[in-house]
Amino acid sequence: MPETVRDRSRIANSSSASVVRLVTNMPHSLPPADVAKIFAGLPQAYLVLDAELVIVAASDLYLKTTDRTRADIVGRHILEAFPENPEEAGAVEQGPLEVSLRHVLATGKTHEMNVIQYDIPRPAEEGGGFQRRYWTPIHTPIVNEDGAVRYIVQTPMDVTESVLKDREADARLRIAMHAGSLGSWEYEPETDIWRRNAVIDEMFGFAPGEGGPVAAPFFDRMHPEDLPRVREIVEAAISSPDRTSLRFDYRVIRPDGDIRHLSSRGEVLRTSKGQLRLIGVAMDVTADKLREEALEEALSLQKNLLGQKDLLLAEVNHRVKNSLQLVVSTLSLQSRRIEDAGTKAAFAQAISRVRAITSVHERLYRTDDPLVVDMQDYLDGLCRDLADSSDLREHVRTDVEPIRLRTEKAIPIALIVNELVTNALKYAYPEGAAGPIVLTLKELPDGMLELCVADEGIGFDGQAIKPGLGSRLVRTMAAQLGGEFEERPTAKGYHATVVFAKEA
Repeated sequence: MPETVRDRSRIANSSSASVVRLVTNMPHSLPPADVAKIFAGLPQAYLVLDAELVIVAASDLYLKTTDRTRADIVGRHILEAFPENPEEAGAVEQGPLEVSLRHVLATGKTHEMNVIQYDIPRPAEEGGGFQRRYWTPIHTPIVNEDGAVRYIVQTPMDVTESVLKDREADARLRIAMHAGSLGSWEYEPETDIWRRNAVIDEMFGFAPGEGGPVAAPFFDRMHPEDLPRVREIVEAAISSPDRTSLRFDYRVIRPDGDIRHLSSRGEVLRTSKGQLRLIGVAMDVTADKLREEALEEALSLQKNLLGQKDLLLAEVNHRVKNSLQLVVSTLSLQSRRIEDAGTKAAFAQAISRVRAITSVHERLYRTDDPLVVDMQDYLDGLCRDLADSSDLREHVRTDVEPIRLRTEKAIPIALIVNELVTNALKYAYPEGAAGPIVLTLKELPDGMLELCVADEGIGFDGQAIKPGLGSRLVRTMAAQLGGEFEERPTAKGYHATVVFAKEA
């Protein structure tokens, strides 16, 4: 069975305990120089810090893993020896590392961190800059006779390879978050470490990274009437070993006085050592609250029937979009815990298809006519989202005429485009190659429309829609439109079209 990140963390934790015993129980007959040689040659990556967080020793494997020398790091504060990547400023990854170390100093207890991104400086002879790396650090205290922490041993497990394998799933999650304006967060109650994306900062009125690595400044901006209830929910999650889900709504008072209504959903995770971590998503539902007020006002004033109908339809579209977006987010979070490649791929396909439908309803509630979709704007946005995590994103183009279609046609088109463009991104060009992928939607004579996805890749045999659910879905949606689907080879690449009537 493949070794997981958590498995390697447990191994590292065991090894960390071993080095602590070795350092603290070393026979006094050994000269200090021999002790230093033994520590340097240990078959694990270890770093030793003093109580001021200054590096005092490192094993050879640690130096190899981080591509540093002892002259580079020994005698320097850890945050100075390993500075923040300026291109990732505001990602608040350096902050949680320091919080973890200071937590160990304050409590005298070992602390195992979750996966963090901490980039390593490249040597000047290799061009400088930073190399992206992901770690699960474990910090183990070594105490004096009086119980005070004298040293901290850091065991950094390099999990970059595992994280990069999940990059595609993470990219899908980011797309889903972006499409629904959702914020993602992780909270560790023991240390108050608070990791989140920039959307959360914006919701609370902070510039990216401005709020720092802990949750306290964010709790301070919660409405005083809502804060006790939020804390009660968190405390209940901590004290209940069987609890796995969280749900809470609250208000935030931003520095400019603006009050925002947020809704959070999350899960409770526990490590093998019982450490608690909460993960979840947050959505700004202020617009929903205002819309509900407007709806109540409209009904109370008995506006004309057509106006009420449009308002109700807009509300329905918005609520459908929110419900579907929560489905996407829940599936995305769940998929990150799946190791089987086939199951993970099935989840990814389901997420992509639900997201395509979600985006239709999102545009419907933002328009004056809640029954009609601007296909030019919609298909441009959908293709950008689909290509965002691909190396071919600069090669995806759209040529869509200014056509407006009703919902019952827009949703099947969304699913067809999702399948065809995703298929082209995966199969059109061999690894390392690139070329155009073009989506067109245009009017034909006699009131017909032609939807087309074409590329100049490896051709029909190499990339025809693979038999299975995707192929059946495209043909089913084409039939629902009352049209015909055709895929055929061209002089260069692959060409798929659906021709259907503009009006039913």
